[in-house]
Amino acid sequence: MKPGKAIYAEPEVSEQIQDFERRHDAFAIREGGVSLWRLMRFEASVQLQNLELRRSPIPRSQLLLSLPRAAWQFATARRGYRYIGKTSNSGLRDKRNGRYRDIYFDDLIDAVPGGALFSSLDAIGFDHNSRNAHRQPVFDDTAVVVGSAVLGRVLGRRSPSEASARLAQRISEGLGLDGFSASRVQRKYDVFRYRAALYRHVLKRFGVRSVLAANTGLFPLIAATRALGIPYIEIQHGDFGVHHPESLPVSAFETGVEGLLLPDRLAVFGQRDIERLSGTALGELGRLRAIGAPAIAAGRALREARFHTDPAMPVITFTSQGFAREQVDRFITEFLAASSEPMRFIVRLHPGYDGDGANYRAIADIDARLIVMPGDAAPSTHEVIAQSDLHVSISSTCHYDSLGIGTPTAVLGLPGHASMAELVETGMARHVDTPEQLALMVRQRNWGLVTAEQSSYFFRPGYIENMLELLAEWDVGTQ
Repeated sequence: MKPGKAIYAEPEVSEQIQDFERRHDAFAIREGGVSLWRLMRFEASVQLQNLELRRSPIPRSQLLLSLPRAAWQFATARRGYRYIGKTSNSGLRDKRNGRYRDIYFDDLIDAVPGGALFSSLDAIGFDHNSRNAHRQPVFDDTAVVVGSAVLGRVLGRRSPSEASARLAQRISEGLGLDGFSASRVQRKYDVFRYRAALYRHVLKRFGVRSVLAANTGLFPLIAATRALGIPYIEIQHGDFGVHHPESLPVSAFETGVEGLLLPDRLAVFGQRDIERLSGTALGELGRLRAIGAPAIAAGRALREARFHTDPAMPVITFTSQGFAREQVDRFITEFLAASSEPMRFIVRLHPGYDGDGANYRAIADIDARLIVMPGDAAPSTHEVIAQSDLHVSISSTCHYDSLGIGTPTAVLGLPGHASMAELVETGMARHVDTPEQLALMVRQRNWGLVTAEQSSYFFRPGYIENMLELLAEWDVGTQ
């Protein structure tokens, strides 16, 4: 975050980005048939938004350990997988019977034969979960990330291409962003090129027939599937709306669909996502499918079976996001001061951006009603929300998860909250401007109810059956 500069919501940044694309024909600048702007769009959007998000770095020793492990897995690979679920270690957040399950794919692989996991390191603090995982990945693709980063820097172009220099100049002039030099754009493309090549060899070695990926922006993996002629299905990860940096507008087609590295399908959570994405590039191409989410279904079932509110001890869960920390600390401190009644106020730390949550622990030392829960600890975030009377956050995707589970949610009026304007305007979420307003809501227990119809609108029921229908579009996984 740049000090003194405002934090912007996604819609504000999206407007600036699309205006830039129209004025500078950004998608048309290509190298090797790939839109360079497509590779840089997310990074530019994040810098414009000015969120103070900082992931704790993964120790180099852990990254290097992936190399011999991946080499062994590659050499001894069993061939012939109907589908691969591409995930990461931070997905191991569903603890059942002493084992940690991947929240995106383990339920699917248990139910539909022929699947396996590729997984990479993307967060620290999940070592115990990884050692006690329900299913070990057949390939650690951290090695692909590390190897391509080295190859791109060592074997990449010595001087930037004309296309890289042109895009860098337009980003500087059109968006006023620092740091997007021609060398940086070129390095991004060179790493992409080698990463795609490595993924292509890995997919071919394992005999993969389709790829499901629980993340956006995995462009090298998309390129690898294109080269091999196998389908690539992106599974919605968090909130993915029209203003998300990886959600392209239809205007991107003006320079051709090829080179935009779009997934063959985007599997979204529910009808609400189908409707709001209908006017995007993927909506225009007819590539949207609603499938639900297994973790939400489990959370919903848990709430229905086991949650009983205690009028004398309400449970409020705040999911942190790792930004606007000073404002959040002040809000929570003033809320607790304004509310003298008993409660459990749980702060669930973001697994990647909050570290040890020392700022929240300092508040807990003063007020025992505040409980700090690490993002990688059991029970899972969805279980915690399911057992809460009220969920609160700023612009977390947990607002949507909470509605899917059936727990009322409230949006705190802090920097970045405008991203949740739709939920507030439609009455799906309450808007809370001040600590005193939240204290009054808790005192009156005035947080409302979430209906079954609302939950299903956000997250379609029947995840496994829906995934089978989707896989059947390529005659995969239906036997």
